[in-house]
Amino acid sequence: MQAYSPSSSRKIMSSIWMLLGCAFCLGILTRIVQLSINLDGGVYATLARNLAQGQGSAWALHFSNSFFNVFAEHPPLMMWLEAVCFTIFGDSIAVEKGFSLLTFFVSSLLLYQLWKRMNDDDALMQQAFPFALLLLLFSGRVSYGYANGLLENLLTIFSLSAVLLILIAYNRQISFFSVRRMGLIVTAGLFICLSMLTKGPVGLFPLTAPGIYWLIFRKPKFSVAIFDILLILLVIGGFLALLYSFTASREGLERYLTAQLLPSLRGDRGSFGGGYNVVRKIIGINGYSIILVALAAYLGHRFGWGNKDIEAGRARRKRAVFLLLVGISASFPLALSPRVTNFYFNPSLFFYSTGFCLLAWPAMKEGLDRLKDNAKRFLWFSCLSTLLISFAVVTVNFGEPGEDEQAIHLTSSIHRFVCHGETDCKPIISACDPVWTEAIIHTYMQRWYKISIAKIEEVEAEYVIADESCRHISGYSDTTLDISPYFLLQRQ
Repeated sequence: MQAYSPSSSRKIMSSIWMLLGCAFCLGILTRIVQLSINLDGGVYATLARNLAQGQGSAWALHFSNSFFNVFAEHPPLMMWLEAVCFTIFGDSIAVEKGFSLLTFFVSSLLLYQLWKRMNDDDALMQQAFPFALLLLLFSGRVSYGYANGLLENLLTIFSLSAVLLILIAYNRQISFFSVRRMGLIVTAGLFICLSMLTKGPVGLFPLTAPGIYWLIFRKPKFSVAIFDILLILLVIGGFLALLYSFTASREGLERYLTAQLLPSLRGDRGSFGGGYNVVRKIIGINGYSIILVALAAYLGHRFGWGNKDIEAGRARRKRAVFLLLVGISASFPLALSPRVTNFYFNPSLFFYSTGFCLLAWPAMKEGLDRLKDNAKRFLWFSCLSTLLISFAVVTVNFGEPGEDEQAIHLTSSIHRFVCHGETDCKPIISACDPVWTEAIIHTYMQRWYKISIAKIEEVEAEYVIADESCRHISGYSDTTLDISPYFLLQRQ
């Protein structure tokens, strides 16, 4: 058997870090530097930009005159924070892209603090953080979320902060009646309130952390865990009471309840795989991690890898179960709604991935350490080469349209045609029903050009965007502008 070498172990870890850099470049940074942005992220950025420029208000966000005149789809906190960035840095797509990138770095830092605190007595696991983050970027739609400015990005920051504060309160020998301990729990409750103000009730899941911690580690006392849960509930109740004491915030929350939350729970807004399908989705988004844990279990059983320290292994399994249960508490409540998409699980994946890493890393690390020096050098050079290629891919994609190239071409072509180079052009444009329902067109027209698109039945405009079903409208002729599969009509 090859002797252990500290230098070769460092080569393994540097390879892991380089793989992490590749995943970051290819999964997040390549999309960040492109012009495209997810429909939801584009809407949030437009709402924030409009708020920064005095359109709408904090509790009645405004998208356009014809689409989301008063936005009620989500609570407003993320748009508030983005609006601050637009106020400081001006109206540029770099603002929403940079904001999304910042949320990734803040979330990673918080995850590192949580990881270090949970493994403060385990040197082997402390060095595994880049592997945990690598698993995260390969899981579900985490990379997609950070590349597209989704609400889950900010929700993750507040959720991680709440769980981290609870761990700090429980990991140290602090008196039950200590002001510091109470302050940590109250602050955790405030972060849960900020989670709810970001994306509603899905932000409540850190409330389960005290109970799960007691269940796994049998500390602090059960009565202390119950007291802390009640204290957090008191903080949340006080926060909601404060919001409902002001007219603007009360009306904003009531609009959110009636327009988004309750219809989604009833299934009125579509069904994207909720209910029992949530279990299937959880397994799917954690597929790579589950396979890796199964492989590590086989290596441990077959060769004894990672099983040398029985006591440390038992402690790791407890920590893994704690993290996995917190992840479950974040994801299983989604089954209450029939409207579920994969990126809804992004906050829970921070806990799933770290839990799976605790189970898989010891055997994986021993297996990598057993590689021959030539194999380790080959791995290192391969990872370095892939990282350099990843940098090149990011460079090549800088400023490219990306996956929404068709929508970007359409909106930019229409703007050039109807505005003819005018600096503050805000033409009146209508659209047939099949076109008007294409939200991505509204998003790019409003985000980049501040142009609203009205329904043709409501506004008799100078220009009309039509499709094949309605291209022949009395009083209008085709401009022959190439915006396939649509047509731009102009009043005769």
